[in-house]
Amino acid sequence: MAVEGNTELTATKNALIVSLVQRELISKAVVMPTIYDASIYAGKGSKSISVPRGGSFAVEDRASAATATLVNVTYAVDTITLNQMSTVSWAVDPQDEIESSVDVQADLAARAAKGQSKNFDVLVIAGLEAASTATTTAGAVSKAIFLEMRQSLLTAEADAGNLVFLCGPDSESALLSIAEFVQADLYGSAIIPNGQLGKLYGVPVIVSTNVAANRFYMYDKSGYGYAIQKALNLGQRPAPEYGSTSVLNVLDMKWGHAALQNSLLLRKDNN
Repeated sequence: MAVEGNTELTATKNALIVSLVQRELISKAVVMPTIYDASIYAGKGSKSISVPRGGSFAVEDRASAATATLVNVTYAVDTITLNQMSTVSWAVDPQDEIESSVDVQADLAARAAKGQSKNFDVLVIAGLEAASTATTTAGAVSKAIFLEMRQSLLTAEADAGNLVFLCGPDSESALLSIAEFVQADLYGSAIIPNGQLGKLYGVPVIVSTNVAANRFYMYDKSGYGYAIQKALNLGQRPAPEYGSTSVLNVLDMKWGHAALQNSLLLRKDNN
């Protein structure tokens, strides 16, 4: 009779932990769902990827029996360099693990994924700060600044349905003082999970603890992108130097991020 033991089940355990950390990354990364995912282009062997960007056709009113004017569309690319090898490594002394009532390995894997999600948001927010155009008006977020950002982006031909407003917790009280935001018929129902506070003038408002005080951004989803070349993965090996049953864990992923569309669809506060 065959008995399933640790050897046979190790791959399953690893797969379960990887599934757990992937879910943790996606659920905890506030900014990730609000920008363009170009991971489809990040194939093996690439150090960077090119995201296609095209112009638009000019339309003419052709006269009867006249030949239409030939027009061109100019194509360009935005480059995302795949230079982030985000890594978390840990080991647990089995002497301490056995004394804990917590499933330490699963708990630490989830915490490592949460750390990865925070790192993702921190780096992308820094990228937004570096690439965005500042508003004309300075000061705390207000109805006037919000509308200035929206108008500026729409003038730059942003898609109104793809706009996102990102801010920190310090801006929440200022936002909630805007009547249009808190009126039930304009605001909507209860607070939405995953960092979204609601919508203001049709623009989803996302709150992240990783945004610095007195900072806020509005952007078109296609204005900033990321690409994951190697998805979040867990590697393990025995580490008897920390105890006979100790395991060394490494959780990493390879990815990159960059402004797209010549940074034309990114706005930030003027503070």
